[in-house]
Amino acid sequence: MHVSKFCSNFAYRNSIAEVKRMKRLNVNINHCPFGAGTLIQKKHRLAVLMLALVMAVPVMSQRASLRTNLLYDATLSPGIGAEVRIDSAWSAGVNVGVNFWDIDQAKNKKWRHALVSPFARKYFNLKRDSVDVRRAQYLEANLIYSHFNVGNVKFPFNLYKSVNDRRLQGDLVALGGKYGYSWILSRDWRIEAEAGVAVGYAWFKEYDCPHCGTFLGNGDRIFLLPQLGINIVYIIN
Repeated sequence: MHVSKFCSNFAYRNSIAEVKRMKRLNVNINHCPFGAGTLIQKKHRLAVLMLALVMAVPVMSQRASLRTNLLYDATLSPGIGAEVRIDSAWSAGVNVGVNFWDIDQAKNKKWRHALVSPFARKYFNLKRDSVDVRRAQYLEANLIYSHFNVGNVKFPFNLYKSVNDRRLQGDLVALGGKYGYSWILSRDWRIEAEAGVAVGYAWFKEYDCPHCGTFLGNGDRIFLLPQLGINIVYIIN
């Protein structure tokens, strides 16, 4: 089956399941401030786009790799990335991630989001004839877009206190940078450690935390986003 057709069918089936779940809760999906109908459509469009991006990148070059960030995965948000070497020092790629489920449905506690982050890297300490990135320092610049629906969540170090007892649904964009180091594990595998920060802008609707809580108004803000990663990388030879 063609990938795009498979993804569309998968998104449709999951959309129907979500609507049925909302009906069992006696929620009107057209008027509920949760925005269920809109979110269902948007999140599956993003999921199809993410899969298409990740599957398209490796076929562009034999000097490619796939990766996942173990710290991001530990939040129960599956993520995957792809990277293509441009020359001996530069590469480009994209990371994507999703979380479409509630942490605690009874308390309407959630960190739902879909994320796309293209990036460019500059590697250092590489041999001139090196084909694969095996062991090197690198600097990375990345863009981030995310659609989110977050509420009743306490982040580490008391970050983003506005969602401790509120639910925010909206979008964000950010521009960031990272420093990282890559170590060889085997011919086909390596591990990366990286850290950085991004500056972003978010615009959203704000609600009380209870399911379909009272609409409190629109908001926007500028924020700092820490970026940490321990990446397991598979090299496509």
